[in-house]
Amino acid sequence: MSEYKMGKSAEMFERAKRSLPGGMDSVARVPPPNVLPHPPYFERGKGCRIWDVDGNEYVDYALGFGPLILGHCPPDLIAAVEDVIENRGTTFGICHNLEFEAAEKVVKHLPAVDLVRFGNSGTESVMIALRLARGFTGKEKIVRFEGAYHGWSDVIHWNTRSPLGAIGLKHAPRLVPGTAGIAEPYGQCLIIQPWNDPDVLRKTIKRRAHEIAAIITEPIMCNLGATMPKPGYLQFLRDICTENDILLIFDEVITAFRLGLSGAQGYFGVQPDITTIAKALGGGYPVSAVGGRREIMDLMGQHLITSAGTYNGNLLCLAAVKATLEALEQPGVYEKLHALGDRLRKGLEDVIHQAGLPVVAQGVGPVLQVWFQDTPIANYREAAGSKSQAIHPLFVRALYKRGIMLNPGQFGVWYISTAHTEQDIDFTIEAARGAIQEVKAQL
Repeated sequence: MSEYKMGKSAEMFERAKRSLPGGMDSVARVPPPNVLPHPPYFERGKGCRIWDVDGNEYVDYALGFGPLILGHCPPDLIAAVEDVIENRGTTFGICHNLEFEAAEKVVKHLPAVDLVRFGNSGTESVMIALRLARGFTGKEKIVRFEGAYHGWSDVIHWNTRSPLGAIGLKHAPRLVPGTAGIAEPYGQCLIIQPWNDPDVLRKTIKRRAHEIAAIITEPIMCNLGATMPKPGYLQFLRDICTENDILLIFDEVITAFRLGLSGAQGYFGVQPDITTIAKALGGGYPVSAVGGRREIMDLMGQHLITSAGTYNGNLLCLAAVKATLEALEQPGVYEKLHALGDRLRKGLEDVIHQAGLPVVAQGVGPVLQVWFQDTPIANYREAAGSKSQAIHPLFVRALYKRGIMLNPGQFGVWYISTAHTEQDIDFTIEAARGAIQEVKAQL
């Protein structure tokens, strides 16, 4: 193992703190202090590799926190974006053919999407989805689940990482804003529920169905360390929504075009009423979308519900959408992504078990997370109370030193891109073998 250097990154972080709050542009960019004292600063990426300013090379499983499904600097994607910049421009603010050409591809592949509107971030698309649900049903309340992350807007950023002592009992969770600065009335439009617990939700809906416009959920809790739905849970959500005139929103910001061309809704065979999409959609460019049933989405077409944005559907990002989806449509792409993800998940479990530590690597295909316990996580309360959170930072730190880059948080996930190879998986498993021995010595 070569020496891990961070001197130049430390200097850059100190400089950044003089002009950026906290030295960063997003709260996710600075690793917890028990992982690293400051973030590494990156210089370039190529394929599934990334290099920092100190010359450290990593196999990248963070992938820009999800968007880089084709890896760094994919040639066909770059060519498509360069072509539109050089020959057409970046944005018109008015209509152009790439709007409907990109939309046709999204509609073609996602089973529950009849119409789609593009935006710029996952947060924005969730906000539009909630507005559509309220407008269509004439009801106000939104059910959201503990530990879920649906963006940082005031209307939904509640009970995301709340202290266990603040959230009340499982059958009657308390509202807790996700940050200071959120006005209390926003929370009054939400109903908080535990995930993967049909009994609690069934009782809540029995009492309050007349108030509830929608239930919003990630099909896989990717923002809770790849927590999987229990068998039949998503279908339960679909059924109880249908029975009670409630819309079902799948937040597929992470899972759409990552689990497969048909997203999590295709993978699980459960169709929501509204879908939010981002990350893998543009292969690294800032684009998102909301889609759904025609009768719901057409409320925007009739100007009964407003959704607007100067950069919505800009040439630059929709050229990226079209090129990314064309790359993902090639034969064998998702078979490879799932095979590599499954092999990595099993390999990580094997080396950690061999070291004598409890482990479950949960997730599916190209999305996974390692938990240092014997059984899978099922909900936020289990995750927040897991002893894994004491071990995970040590493991991440040891992996960084061995050339493996990943989301440093326990509640994040590892991502696989089309640029990863069998050799990268071999390298990663061997790095994990050394890392877990280092962790064991510290424990």
